[in-house]
Amino acid sequence: MHLYKNIKNFLFDQNYFISIWDKYLHIYEFTDILKLTEEEIALQLENFKLLVKGSDFRILKLTKNEILASGNILEMRFIS
Repeated sequence: MHLYKNIKNFLFDQNYFISIWDKYLHIYEFTDILKLTEEEIALQLENFKLLVKGSDFRILKLTKNEILASGNILEMRFIS
């Protein structure tokens, strides 16, 4: 378990963390949800906005600063 905690601390000791795998999108340390639909997710992060477009988005986990969604990701854009 010690190795797991070290890796987690390394990965999450950032201003933000975005990962994509298969049909999953994980974002850590966003500040606000701007839009959340089945086709679009827009989030405000500390220094930019993140816009994700696709289809069939489903929220699997949502906390104050973390989101895990599944769906078909077609486009991802950073807006400063």
